[in-house]
Amino acid sequence: MGPKRKWLRCRVSQISTEDAYLIFDKWRDEQSPLQLVMKRPPGLRAVNSAFIKSVLPHSHQVLIAALVDSEYVSVAVNLEGAEYEYEDASAVLPDFAGGKWVCFLAANFPNGNRYVFGERAAEA
Repeated sequence: MGPKRKWLRCRVSQISTEDAYLIFDKWRDEQSPLQLVMKRPPGLRAVNSAFIKSVLPHSHQVLIAALVDSEYVSVAVNLEGAEYEYEDASAVLPDFAGGKWVCFLAANFPNGNRYVFGERAAEA
């Protein structure tokens, strides 16, 4: 019996915590425009515009600037206990429909929460 996700066409890769933080570092250094979708049963919260401000691996956090009610506010995102998945731009994620994307980084938590960061493609 193969992995459950075998039928999916998009490439999903389990990645290490270290690799995930390297991606966060890249996004911080390049000030990449991100979208963040936080699934916390039973709800869903989306931040349509965010940037990584600080990466704090020792405390399992990233500090983001999130657009809330037309202004950016600093938000600490706790990533302790997360397992990470990386998906390339060929992935079609329903919560990210309608945009152009470079890649996605998902943090999956033991309690069922899932935070997905999507890097927006530069406007042509």
